[in-house]
Amino acid sequence: MSENSNVKRVLKNTLALYFRMIVLTFISLFTVRVVFQVLGASDYGLYNVVGGFVGMFGFLTGTLTIAEQRYFAISLSSRDWDSLSKLFSVNLVVNAIFGMILFLISETIGLWFVSTQLVIPVERMTAAFVVYELSIVSFLLALIVAPYMALLVADENLSIYSVVSIFEGISKLLIVYLLLTSNSDKLITYAVLLCLISISVNVFYVIYCKIQYPALQLKVYRDKNSYKEVLSFMNWNLIGAIASVLKGQGINMVMNVFFGPVINAARGIAFQINNVIMSFSQNFMKAIDPQIIKSYAKGEQERFFFLITASSKISYYLLFFIALPFMLNINYVLNLWLVEPPQYTSIFTILILVDALVASITDPICTAVQAVGKVKVYQLTVGVIAILNLPIAYSLLVIYNDPLVPFIVSIVISVVMALSRLVTFRRLYDFSIMNYCCQVFFPICLVTLLMVCVDGYLFSQADNFPHFIGNSIGTMVFSASIIYRIGLNAREKNIIKNAFPGKNLINKFRR
Repeated sequence: MSENSNVKRVLKNTLALYFRMIVLTFISLFTVRVVFQVLGASDYGLYNVVGGFVGMFGFLTGTLTIAEQRYFAISLSSRDWDSLSKLFSVNLVVNAIFGMILFLISETIGLWFVSTQLVIPVERMTAAFVVYELSIVSFLLALIVAPYMALLVADENLSIYSVVSIFEGISKLLIVYLLLTSNSDKLITYAVLLCLISISVNVFYVIYCKIQYPALQLKVYRDKNSYKEVLSFMNWNLIGAIASVLKGQGINMVMNVFFGPVINAARGIAFQINNVIMSFSQNFMKAIDPQIIKSYAKGEQERFFFLITASSKISYYLLFFIALPFMLNINYVLNLWLVEPPQYTSIFTILILVDALVASITDPICTAVQAVGKVKVYQLTVGVIAILNLPIAYSLLVIYNDPLVPFIVSIVISVVMALSRLVTFRRLYDFSIMNYCCQVFFPICLVTLLMVCVDGYLFSQADNFPHFIGNSIGTMVFSASIIYRIGLNAREKNIIKNAFPGKNLINKFRR
């Protein structure tokens, strides 16, 4: 495939993902508000922690998908359908085996933990068990369908992903209506309807892939080496995946034990905001990740390094550009959105966004490591550091009993992880840390300092909607100016100039 075709494909996928993001943002903001009001803080927090407990096992889905995407992307780069069919079949079997193992764990140890260790009001125990079982169904189906999703991403076929996601969002609007009109238990109704949507979406992906990729032949392979290769790659990624779970749902359960479900509701809302804002950089990375993997597979080393450094800066700028207005006006946004947000929601949101900003800078390094394939050393250093998040947070909570502690610990761990990613990747690849810092860290730090100081001084906390709109526009205009003048080098500025009017911004990925 020519470079021009790669560029066009990245642009197409990026635009499709951003259209999806805009639609889903408005849907999400509306549905979260109504669902929170209908369920109440306690039930909303209960769903967050019980459903999140099952979501802990999602680390396996993420790990398998990352490995599968890498193998599929390499096969697709040469359009080797025989190899792809074999890899796909092997991964499907592996996913099914892991699914059976996790089903047994969730119905024994998991059920015991939910019924005896989590803080759940006695009168809501039945509803909690229903939420738990339905969450297991959704998780297991997502695990089985993971290879199909990995195939779509590896083939950069993200338009259909955007369309289905919008359908999923619109379906959640219907859930809101049904919740408002239903006379049955609201929490159980909510869990049942979400499970039905999950089943419908995953079944559609399977049917679509079977139609879209007729050359993909599924059968059971008995080649032990193929299974060994896939499992070996996945095993080391499990360290990072487990660390991610401990940081996310592990902390969520610890906070439930220390502070109860209302704090879980505040944390859940804060992460809803974070997910919406994070999508601005994640959509860009979702379109770029396959290009990073394929450029390495094809031996395009200069382009490989360029994609790493460019995406590191851009993913951070996209996230910070949107996050800063929210952070400066967080109290007004929450009161406008939820009327009476739970205590700590505003400070939780700010700390989570800071954590996300730190992590976003070196996230492309993770993709680069997957492309190189040498994940053992990486996970034994970066993954182990990440695992420390939960025990450190728990130990400090015992001492200080402050709900802010886990968030502060997470930020510190993210900083250490960012530095360790660079050092570790340098051991795996001919990679100049100083060059990376000059191109990425230094401009990011300068831009961040100027944006926070100047925007914080010029734009006070909003107290009405026109004030909020004015603040947001002013902040974004000033931020865009700072990013362009200081955050970009001469080559990147020239790319921006050539992108308007009507030229392809993604041409920056050319040699």
